[in-house]
Amino acid sequence: MSLLKNRERILLIAILLIGTILRVIFLLEFSATPFYLHPTLDARYYDLMARSVASGRLIQERAFFMGPLYPYTIGLIYKIIGTAPVTPRIFQMALGLGCCLLLYILGRKIFSPSAGLIAAALYALYKPALFYEQTLLSETSMAFLILVLLWIFIKSEEGKNPFRWLVAGFMLGISCLFRGNTLLFAPAIIIWMAVTGYHDSGKIISERTIKQAVLFSVGIIAGVAPATLHNYLAERDFILITSNSGFNFFIGNNERASGRFVMPPLVDMDQDPSGRRIAEGVLGRSPLCSSEVSHYWRTRALDFIRKCPARFTKLLFLKCYYFWGRAEIAQIYSMEQMKNLMPALRWHLVNFTLVGPLALIALGLFLLKPDRRKMLLLSIIIMYMITLIPFFITARYRIPIIPLLCLVGAYTIEVMATWVRERRWKNALIVAGIWTIFIFILNDSGVRMEKEEATQYHNALGLIYKSEDRVTDAIAEYQKSLSVQPTAYALANLATLYHDRKDFMQAIHLYWEAIRLEPDNARMYFNLAQSCLASERFDEARRHFEKAVALDWRVQPLAHYNLALLYLRSGDKKKAQDSMKVYLSLRPDDREAADLFSRLLGKSPADSATSPIIP
Repeated sequence: MSLLKNRERILLIAILLIGTILRVIFLLEFSATPFYLHPTLDARYYDLMARSVASGRLIQERAFFMGPLYPYTIGLIYKIIGTAPVTPRIFQMALGLGCCLLLYILGRKIFSPSAGLIAAALYALYKPALFYEQTLLSETSMAFLILVLLWIFIKSEEGKNPFRWLVAGFMLGISCLFRGNTLLFAPAIIIWMAVTGYHDSGKIISERTIKQAVLFSVGIIAGVAPATLHNYLAERDFILITSNSGFNFFIGNNERASGRFVMPPLVDMDQDPSGRRIAEGVLGRSPLCSSEVSHYWRTRALDFIRKCPARFTKLLFLKCYYFWGRAEIAQIYSMEQMKNLMPALRWHLVNFTLVGPLALIALGLFLLKPDRRKMLLLSIIIMYMITLIPFFITARYRIPIIPLLCLVGAYTIEVMATWVRERRWKNALIVAGIWTIFIFILNDSGVRMEKEEATQYHNALGLIYKSEDRVTDAIAEYQKSLSVQPTAYALANLATLYHDRKDFMQAIHLYWEAIRLEPDNARMYFNLAQSCLASERFDEARRHFEKAVALDWRVQPLAHYNLALLYLRSGDKKKAQDSMKVYLSLRPDDREAADLFSRLLGKSPADSATSPIIP
């Protein structure tokens, strides 16, 4: 027995050592890429908020748009250790290894020591997890916390003290601060309590179950409360956790939805990721509070569902399929494109092609021979999938549940190994055949949108090189992006570079190309007008500024300022005054502009700053 334990300990140490070596290799390779010092989109949002928290700003300007616990955790690390880019990566690598250790502990407790070792090995070698530990995204932290939650649930179920469920609820509430969808674990856990209570007492609703459920719910409320309080203090608006649910629901349910992330038309994901400007423009009210913005997008999605129920049903099916499919569907980072910069991504490590089918077989085996812990695992996995399919599926959203899939997949491997040892060839061959069929059926590699991934990847590199003043490299990357697939944002980014180099004719040409792809994009018309103005094509500049503000009067305050000067130049003082009033309503602190315009009109600053009626 002691010999077995020693062997078990040696194997666990070897797994953790291999996992550590792989993580160090991925860190070294990622740190050599431009993305290491330049997080993008969600990663940049988290990094900026973390730096804000580290500087002492605990209450943000608005209610939380994305889960706050991750940036606040990174902010605390920045405050204590410093803001070196390696710091959060080491933290996340430690969490990844912590997942391996927890998988061993849970596998040993729920199944057997060998299942625990297999689960730990699967996750230690799981390539997407190794990659996402190097990004400033919340997935690794969330994966670790879900394993902690499972351990707490099991300890609560083992103990007679019902107050353990208060702790379990609190930890679930805390996990919701990474991503709010885990709040939907609560009903699944309460149902599981009722079912296990029925087996113990013969009553569906026993006094013990009610007490557990109440304590569990109180714990959840206590865990979520800090986010709700923050949101009220920031905006005087009731938002339980985050305000992004309506917008994400719309992304997953609209006429252009595909089950993956598809950027809504006219939404500037870099400057306005919540779609606030569009909501305010359509509703004709400004400013909207965050709950109103979320409600606007949710209403649009519900309208689509009412009008197109068959299409909505198809989308739900597609999202279930993508959740279990082998493709690592990109959103912010494309692992396929990153292979150009990280050779380790070409290695044949563990991936979803292996883990996904094994996990599905395990869930079927659980139903054939159920017990309360297996049902708990099945409930959490299925409920996590259910929390995603109303929205959209990406590779990174699957990462938090991967440790549990490795755990149940390890059970399948152990069962298969037992059947082989016992020469139960029929059972082993049936399961091997089912696994092969799953690999074939779930091969959704064709949905990876290779062109979209490539064009976004090269555009992101172009933005990074531009920020580093590597203009030639930036132009080359934008051109690569456009050669793969012309997009309005890549054309506009390239045009901006030419504008900055004072090649206004080339900039104007490229802005027109972008407008042909997105004819209702106000910012494109504003940028085009700026290039026309810089090249002294004043009449064209005026027309394009007018078009920009007609599409979105808040597109850019400078549009109204320049229009005012252009109207003055043509002698139309009335329009000039109206445009300056709009500008001053958007920039009320710009007293220099007010004074300048007052001198030009021969009026007092107070008259010029009179609040306008916004069209």
